[in-house]
Amino acid sequence: MTHYRLIPDPMDKTRIMIRYVMIALVAGLAWPAAAKPQRIVSTNVCADQLALALVDRERIVSVSNLAIEPQISNYAEAARGIPVNHARAEEIVELKPDLVLGDVYTGAHANRLAETLGVPVHVIGVGTSLDDVRKIVRDAAHALGEDQRGAALIAGMDARIARAKTQGGTQITALVYEPNGVTSGFGTLTHDVVQTAGLRNLAPELMPGSYGTVPLELVISAAPRLLILDDAYTGSSSRAQSILRHPAFRSLEGKTALYAMPSRLWICPGPWVAEAVERLAGKRAELAPPPKPE
Repeated sequence: MTHYRLIPDPMDKTRIMIRYVMIALVAGLAWPAAAKPQRIVSTNVCADQLALALVDRERIVSVSNLAIEPQISNYAEAARGIPVNHARAEEIVELKPDLVLGDVYTGAHANRLAETLGVPVHVIGVGTSLDDVRKIVRDAAHALGEDQRGAALIAGMDARIARAKTQGGTQITALVYEPNGVTSGFGTLTHDVVQTAGLRNLAPELMPGSYGTVPLELVISAAPRLLILDDAYTGSSSRAQSILRHPAFRSLEGKTALYAMPSRLWICPGPWVAEAVERLAGKRAELAPPPKPE
């Protein structure tokens, strides 16, 4: 007896998706863009936070599955109770959004499908500076129909940064040290925050490019006055995190102060970066020697 094995047609999935789109169109799941979208779906934790910061909660019909993680989201509590999504095209269509907030990495297929259905999609940019943060907030606010709220958030952020910069103390050296020994140099939001807080970021002196790995031995020899550690998932026992608890850090006692920065303050671009500047400026004022009298 001959047995035949059915080999799935790779085009089947595409045909099913096209059929799904056509059904959605017939069912009227695409709407004209409104001045203020009333059924907002965000598919990324950075988009979640901007949506929650800029619009009334009842206008958000779904947030990403990471929205309620307090270690990476500043609006984790506000997001609780809102249905979550995993940036899959099918579930986005079923939510019947009139605006999708996404990013260039997460849910790219869902973004394309939404656009096919005529649903506006606003992609949150990747911030590499405080100026980028201002633009990202301004653009998101415009897409959400909340220009005034966006302007208010930016003004509040700028006021907090301006106050932080007035704190006393001279410039000191600093280095951000993340899991796997990764640090951030020129062309990153982290670098701009560190510099704005009155610290001299040693990363560009220890490695080329915007991001890179710095060996622990090099960190010890550089002995920055302030070593900023990533506090995300501090309970993790991963090898990546273990380097941050290495006994070699003990050799820096008396020379280097360690500070755990909440990742949520600069992992995504948004007005919350003002708190990162405030915290680091405060540490600078605490650690820096007073300026010499003239």
